[in-house]
Amino acid sequence: MPNRSIGRLVAGVIALYAGAAARAQLSQDQVLVVYDSRIPDSRAVAEHYAGSRKVPGGSGNQPGVRPGVWVCDLAATGASATAPGNIAYADFVTRMRDPLRAFLAGSQLTTRVRCIVLTKGLPHRVQDTDNPNNGDLPGNQPGQFIPELLANDATEASVDVELMLLWQNLNAGEAGNSSDSKADGLIVNPYWRNARSINTYTNQHITSAKTFAGNGVGPTWTLTGTAGSPARLNQGDIYLVSRLDGDTVADVQAALARAQQVHVNTNTAAVLLDEDGGDLDNIDDVFPALYAGDDYEQTQTALVNDRRFSFAFPSPPANVRYDNASGAANFFVGPNLAFAPGNGNLVTSPVILLATYGANHAGVPTLAAGGSAATVYAASFNYPNGAVFNTIESYNCRDFGGLGQLGFAQQQQAADFIGSGGTFAVGNVWEPLADTVPDNLYLAQNFVLGNMSWAEAAWTSIPGLSWMQIALGDPVTRATRTNEDIDTNNRLTHDDAYAWESLASGAAAKDVNRSGAADNADRALVLASVRAAERVNLTAFR
Repeated sequence: MPNRSIGRLVAGVIALYAGAAARAQLSQDQVLVVYDSRIPDSRAVAEHYAGSRKVPGGSGNQPGVRPGVWVCDLAATGASATAPGNIAYADFVTRMRDPLRAFLAGSQLTTRVRCIVLTKGLPHRVQDTDNPNNGDLPGNQPGQFIPELLANDATEASVDVELMLLWQNLNAGEAGNSSDSKADGLIVNPYWRNARSINTYTNQHITSAKTFAGNGVGPTWTLTGTAGSPARLNQGDIYLVSRLDGDTVADVQAALARAQQVHVNTNTAAVLLDEDGGDLDNIDDVFPALYAGDDYEQTQTALVNDRRFSFAFPSPPANVRYDNASGAANFFVGPNLAFAPGNGNLVTSPVILLATYGANHAGVPTLAAGGSAATVYAASFNYPNGAVFNTIESYNCRDFGGLGQLGFAQQQQAADFIGSGGTFAVGNVWEPLADTVPDNLYLAQNFVLGNMSWAEAAWTSIPGLSWMQIALGDPVTRATRTNEDIDTNNRLTHDDAYAWESLASGAAAKDVNRSGAADNADRALVLASVRAAERVNLTAFR
């Protein structure tokens, strides 16, 4: 039994942490699920996620993965129906943006909702206003960027990221000219590189018009004004957006099931950081305002210095795997596909973060049966619950809604990763250029090693808004880890904090961060994980 004085002390500390968590952690009742009852896949996913009580017309017996969320049926708003895949900018405004504004305002949810969830069957790509499929045409010569990007008139974006700035009239003034609207180019994400929950930032000014300064190619719209002022785009002035999508409804449901128990075994799970010396993750010549450093190397350093991932287990190889060599022999692959002799660097450990250049790797493996592995390599790995996909491939999130692959850009699709046992993904729906791809460093620090929800962690990793990225997966999921699971029951509760203190009183506390000593740093890691886990276990019912 733990010492009673220690128990009282721990109880007080846990209460303090839990109180802070209750205010800070993203919760179900801050999530709005958007679906269209006229689209069977959309309705089916919404019903599975929110429950049949809130989404009528389906099977009628779904309890809901997250029954505490809010729902909005686009059909009920009077909006014209959309189709999967692409949507014209004008239709995005009238069929999605404006109806959602009216719904939130009419339901008095404008500031209560902090996260929007989009469902399978809804469009995911907003087309350019005067060159609809411009984002599918990056240019045929090395170094030649999208023509409209150089003209500062690129208005294409993902539906998801455009909805993050729901209350901004980004297309106001758009007439096909250079930098004539904020829909041209991208807007620097104020939440990028953050380490705090979205709830720690006020959203009282989310409907206020924001001012930006345009500069550089695209253009890049940078944030202006005094921090916290209504006219500045502050961290709380965005909605987080996550999408529940995949090749099939069953794939989406399976990913949601995996998201309910993300308990990472840091002794066995692997992080793969597979570049090829080309430094696509270190390009800042087009959007210098979005430069965050050499991402793959920084991520490796962060994981190794944190020490919770066992860098030497199993040995060999280590489970933080970094390779910057080119050639097919240096492309990480898993055991579930057969590759030609000499092709692929085999990883048998379950992969929790798959970060790779993929089809852009200088040397892609050949399958034993023939053909390139460029579009199927994700299916070769084993994945634990919570596995994350982030590749430097321009169109890795194109093929939702049956859009298919581009003939000249055959790349691994996030949808296929989800179908192969993955749980979460970030990626690109149009050509993003390498400067703007999501940063693995913040995915690792804030989700895999941290206590942020998935939606929060995903959008801390993405530099630009009104651009090309989306995030896939259950937005309120948080990861826990074996290191902080002191009582080894695969759950994080206050019992783990008590267990750590009980062991400490006997000088046998767990060395959570493998530093060689059990100390206050280990205590802090346990308490931080417990407070986040305790909050996410609370279910809001209305």
